[in-house]
Amino acid sequence: MTDQASVVIDAPVQQIWDLVTDISGMGRWSSENRSGCWLGGVAGPRVGAWFVGVNRIGPVVWATPCEVTVSNPFEHFEFQVHIVGPRWGYRLEPHERGTLLTEYREWSYTSAFNRALRWSGPVGRLRDNHALHGLPGTLAALKAHAESQSAT
Repeated sequence: MTDQASVVIDAPVQQIWDLVTDISGMGRWSSENRSGCWLGGVAGPRVGAWFVGVNRIGPVVWATPCEVTVSNPFEHFEFQVHIVGPRWGYRLEPHERGTLLTEYREWSYTSAFNRALRWSGPVGRLRDNHALHGLPGTLAALKAHAESQSAT
């Protein structure tokens, strides 16, 4: 099961790559993520690197360990959210007006968390819908940030 959203950003691919791989700064435009930090002395995105993402919805705050699964500079960044289960990622493509950025999440139908969301009924659907509706919101905020930086 894959959910995704895309936006064209009037900024170069290299700039967008730097923004989507800056896990400590993702909270600037995400409705759920607040920050993150690389683990094990890693300073950037490479396959096999781990980081912890700190998230918040209302008063509930939690941390999720993540592992980078794809890191093709200026093209594709993806990480596995351990414990919860989805793969989350960004695809970047050059576009005549800058960069076409696609944010996606992929759930395995067999993941324990996905089964729990379906089993939990309305509570699980509310949580899942928050994340789903956060995709275009995150992209809109990232676009505004990137384009304001490009203009300076």
